[in-house]
Amino acid sequence: MDGVQCLALLLAFSLVTSASPVNIQDCTLQPLGQEQGVKVLYSTSRVPSGCVSQGPLETDWEVHILYLQYKDRSGVSQLHLNVSSAEGNSTQQRKVVFIVSSNSHTFLTVHSEDLPLTFIYNSENIFLKTNYGEANSTQIPSLGSGEELLKWAELMYGGVSSFANVGSPQQILFQVGKEIGTSEDCIPETDFNAGQYLEMDVVSSEVKSCPLSSKHPREEAHIVWLQQSHQDSSSQAVELNMNVTCDKGDPFKDLNVFLVLKGQENLLWNIGSTTHSTRFLVSGQYRLKHISSRTIHGQALPDSKEGLMRKVQERGFDFIASYTEIPSANRITLEIFRCAEPPTEVATTPQASNHPHRTTREIERLLDLMKPWSCLDNTVEVALAKQYLQVLNDPVTAMTLQDRSCVAQDNMTHLVVRSFLEDCFTQVERGIHVKNQLILTLASLQQVTVPFECSLPEKLSLQLYPTPEFKLPSTTLEVNKVAYVQVSFRTAAEESSPQLQECSLKTSGKASLLLIHNGTSTSSSVKILGAFDNRPWVHRFQFIYEAEDGEWSSSLATLFCRVSLSHHDPSSFESSLEVKVKTTQMHNPGLALSTVVGITFGAFLIGVLLTAALWYIYSHTRPLAKIPPVSANPPASESSSTNHSIGSTQSTPCSTSSMA
Repeated sequence: MDGVQCLALLLAFSLVTSASPVNIQDCTLQPLGQEQGVKVLYSTSRVPSGCVSQGPLETDWEVHILYLQYKDRSGVSQLHLNVSSAEGNSTQQRKVVFIVSSNSHTFLTVHSEDLPLTFIYNSENIFLKTNYGEANSTQIPSLGSGEELLKWAELMYGGVSSFANVGSPQQILFQVGKEIGTSEDCIPETDFNAGQYLEMDVVSSEVKSCPLSSKHPREEAHIVWLQQSHQDSSSQAVELNMNVTCDKGDPFKDLNVFLVLKGQENLLWNIGSTTHSTRFLVSGQYRLKHISSRTIHGQALPDSKEGLMRKVQERGFDFIASYTEIPSANRITLEIFRCAEPPTEVATTPQASNHPHRTTREIERLLDLMKPWSCLDNTVEVALAKQYLQVLNDPVTAMTLQDRSCVAQDNMTHLVVRSFLEDCFTQVERGIHVKNQLILTLASLQQVTVPFECSLPEKLSLQLYPTPEFKLPSTTLEVNKVAYVQVSFRTAAEESSPQLQECSLKTSGKASLLLIHNGTSTSSSVKILGAFDNRPWVHRFQFIYEAEDGEWSSSLATLFCRVSLSHHDPSSFESSLEVKVKTTQMHNPGLALSTVVGITFGAFLIGVLLTAALWYIYSHTRPLAKIPPVSANPPASESSSTNHSIGSTQSTPCSTSSMA
């Protein structure tokens, strides 16, 4: 059954519809422009020229020369150099010197093990960046050719270990610590095989195309002619992959591709990723790795580009999207940029430069290499070094974030803009992935938009809640009441599942109260609620902090928690939260004896004073009826005169009435 399925699939891949051939004279191959969306990369150890020798007179030194020759010198090139030590050789005591020269502005990124590396280069057109901080570097003299550079190095160090003239490399894998040469002098040879110590990934600059008016815009052909010698092809197979991608949007999934692979008859093609509608025309032998490990015999193909193009057009494909000749390769990758919908073009003004797309691509390459953005705890910062912008023909005059009001400040060396996570249209996904856009204004008034993203640093956070809904966080811990704690770990590694190891409460002047130890609760007053909403990086638990007798005043305490990563990572993260302990009266403890005696004595004293005051008021305000009566018989000497006076003057209503 497996053989039947395999045969059916192979027939489907090999089936090509016939159509009337297109006149080969109507198709003229032209250099491929970047706007046509095709890139061919290959890995090889062969360089245009190179050599090896015994090296410097000092046996504990290695000197290697990389002479970079880029064909496209209009933009900024980038090179990743990965340096490793040979297996079974210790280079810790050996000093390694790299002499690097380039004919184009180049950003050199070095990734290395813990090796003592020294770089000698021209800082005017090479910008060096390493993964281990500042590099030990020296300025190289101005030399015109690779031969002059080689002679200078031999005079300076008494010999060189290797020399390689490489063209348009994107990445170089370099191995040090090997005895790679036996001759005393390093004499360059053309088409040199540096496979003992070097392998590089190259972006082919020889890609051409024949963009005729296609009747089927979603159908295109790609021709790859590997022209390596019989000696190279007999000892190794060539791996080939084809990827359809889109920079801004979804890639076109139903692209109909006709792939022609030409090589030596004894060459084995290991074909990996392709589109599901790819058709093949292969010389030699090939294997479809995603279908079967069975080797398939191809067919003989013409030994000329016109013959290969005619084979394509006989199958009805009038759009030859790429034609590439590769001198030598171990791996080949064909990248096709096709979007399901046309990408949004960057808005330009009538005063834009003559090559706006080239300027846009140069800026995107610069920023992709430099990555001037960084995410801090609660902010995002972009610091763009101005020295790297000097290579642009159209200089950058201003820079903002997506929110145009967030303008970068010029501090003479950098353009710097900072933003809080909630400002400047910054987006935060899953609590850690930060996204925004840089908008750069050029001197020609052209504006280039470059999206960027970064991840917030890993962080462990604690929050205290008074209710089980976990809605309103608080910093007050009430004694003898249930408190709820959420422990959240912020990380970009979605596969990680941190384990809650320890939590404790430290109050002022007292020993720490252990709540959780080794992931389990320490008492019945602590209950672990587990992960929240199937998110392993969020844990919750509840506990009760019981009050002690006589503890009435509020105090401060510190809640502490620690988590460890579960995927065989011994590292751990810690966090703490200061809270205010609030004691509330849960029962009536009664009155003390001294309090009762004090209250009784006070009441007695008040009663005595009140009684005395009332007696004083009573004794001084008695009624007049209680006063002793006055005698009614006055002395005789006064009686007659008194009576007379009364009788002559006293009148009564009756007497008045009679007189009237």
